[in-house]
Amino acid sequence: MKKVGLIGILALLLAAPAWAQAVATQTEASQVVIEVIRDLSDETWGLLTPEKAVEFIESLNPFILDVRTPKEWAETGTLPGAVRITLTELDKHLDKLPPKNRPVLVYCKAGLRGELALVYLKTLGYANVKNLKGGITAWLNAGLPVEK
Repeated sequence: MKKVGLIGILALLLAAPAWAQAVATQTEASQVVIEVIRDLSDETWGLLTPEKAVEFIESLNPFILDVRTPKEWAETGTLPGAVRITLTELDKHLDKLPPKNRPVLVYCKAGLRGELALVYLKTLGYANVKNLKGGITAWLNAGLPVEK
């Protein structure tokens, strides 16, 4: 029994350098993401119901960003005035985004891709970014207008 315990301790000591290299290190990018998550958790994750989104649009004239796919755009239309950039292409079209001090309303079909886009925009330095809770599905269910 002592021999097995000694072998186990020896194995741990030999593996320690490999574990030390596997320990996550904090980078500037990871710090930015941590700050974004803290900020978002303080403001209900940046979600707006369709009704609150209408108020946001009417009061602040935000840049409206639709991150769905072309197929989804064709199926349901978009929010009036929305700019269409798929989530997977967002990093390639930064030139189409507004100045960082302009409010942004982002949305997708149901909310997840919108939340990912929100986090990405926050990490780029956009201060006032909101995500339409429930996406265009919730918008349509609320009987709000779309453009085809």
